Amino acid sequence: MSHQTGIRANDDLRKFLGKCRNGDIRLIKVSIQNEQLSLDGYRELVGTWEEDYGSMVLSQLEDAQPCYVLFRLDTRKEDTGYDWLLVSWSPDDSPVREKMLYASTKATLKQEFGGSQISDEIFGNVRDDVTLRSYKKQATSEIGRASCRERV
Repeated sequence: MSHQTGIRANDDLRKFLGKCRNGDIRLIKVSIQNEQLSLDGYRELVGTWEEDYGSMVLSQLEDAQPCYVLFRLDTRKEDTGYDWLLVSWSPDDSPVREKMLYASTKATLKQEFGGSQISDEIFGNVRDDVTLRSYKKQATSEIGRASCRERV
């Protein structure tokens, strides 16, 4: 069981998350600032999710600075809206305290955003972990593992 930090989203982030569900926003970068989850940037929809992923996700990641990136996919569920991918970025060279803080606050972010909208997650310590190719490879292997479990 993971322990949570008590860190919550600030008002600006809560308001933004409420507005971004209409489909115009492709990416939301969230950082922990002043002991609060804070909006650290966003990007609007340009092309398909695959076209936007490569140009948007990696450009938001900073060396030695963990963050979360919520990335909107093009799939949509009637009852919950668009599917989102949660990228948890925790570079190897970031301070241990920061890594621990982000690891223990992820559940809070998912709750604030709406966990049912997050259809997939990817974690990265190095940029190669979170490329489009790596994400697709992970998604494919998880589908294979799920199929094996269903046959058992």
